[in-house]
Amino acid sequence: MIDYITGTLQVKQPHRVVVDYRGMGVEILVPFSTSKDLPEKGLQVKLLCHLHWRQEDGPQLFGFSCENERQIFRILTGVNKVGPKMALNIMSATTPEALATMILSENIAGLQSLKGVGPKLASRLIVELKDQIVKMGIGNVDGARPEQSESHIIPFEDDVREALENLGYSAKEISACLKRVAKELPADSSIEDTIGAVLRAFAG
Repeated sequence: MIDYITGTLQVKQPHRVVVDYRGMGVEILVPFSTSKDLPEKGLQVKLLCHLHWRQEDGPQLFGFSCENERQIFRILTGVNKVGPKMALNIMSATTPEALATMILSENIAGLQSLKGVGPKLASRLIVELKDQIVKMGIGNVDGARPEQSESHIIPFEDDVREALENLGYSAKEISACLKRVAKELPADSSIEDTIGAVLRAFAG
């Protein structure tokens, strides 16, 4: 079992790095959240590791900048139909804390905005991981939306999302548009006002 590796960073790509370990180039697959925190090429790095073995591909080494990232990866790959590459894609679209908050608050729409996550998988993530997330002690147990300050709450957000999805907009499109209009919406806006503002933003 390889717990971590320390060496010189030789290749740095969004989802792949190569570390020179005692003259041997070790390829390590990483989420974007890890890649963006790494130093420039030629500098020393330390990555926490997870070794995954597939019969058809052989061993693959995955690396992470902190223990929370590694633990999130491990529990994600324990979910039915979530392989290591999908787990990396999910992690690359958010942070461990934000992902944990979405699961704890049962934020289906937020999970569906992550690459490769549909409604069925979003539900499985909540059902299968919520208790494990609680034990890890990360995320907002009170259920606050990730990456959204209290001053930018969307009135009737869940109802607005459902209405827009019924109109044919994807969860990703809705999330992006809600972020744009959040700062302009008064806290006492009605659901009709909120939907109207979002539709105007889509039209613009």
